[in-house]
Amino acid sequence: MIHNFNECLENVDKKHFFIQDGDDQLPAFVVEKNGEFEVINNTGSHINFLKIDSCVYHSKHSTRCDCTIYNDDTFCFLELKSSKRTNWKSHRESAEKQLKTTILDFTNEDVTKDKTLEAYMCCTCTIDGNFTQILRASNNYEVQTYFIDELNTKLYCDTKKEFN
Repeated sequence: MIHNFNECLENVDKKHFFIQDGDDQLPAFVVEKNGEFEVINNTGSHINFLKIDSCVYHSKHSTRCDCTIYNDDTFCFLELKSSKRTNWKSHRESAEKQLKTTILDFTNEDVTKDKTLEAYMCCTCTIDGNFTQILRASNNYEVQTYFIDELNTKLYCDTKKEFN
């Protein structure tokens, strides 16, 4: 059972918002502009935002992803990585591990049942105060296949989710 679930859950009723990663002590949070991950909500219903790292799990459990966003149909796991371009490979491997661990934790939870599962590796760097995507593909067919076959989850390398 996932602990602190309700305390870490936030309903977002905006059509367009961003998610920003917190620091080692603070969880991810919603911002109106210039965040690491963009969310477009075309459904007209609210989006659930669940803070995982530093909320559901304490920061010492750094093998979990940063947060999830979901509605009645789709459940998305997000790992946000912001770094220099030279660190992208180690960040990609770390993001894959964090997403896998969190998905396995949530496998038997009611909140994911009957939903399409998606995982997002969001790898960005900051240029002139703006986040720029630096990793557009996992470059690892085996990892993508593992996510589909073993976790029933589609893996994306992206900085945006559009709910339709």
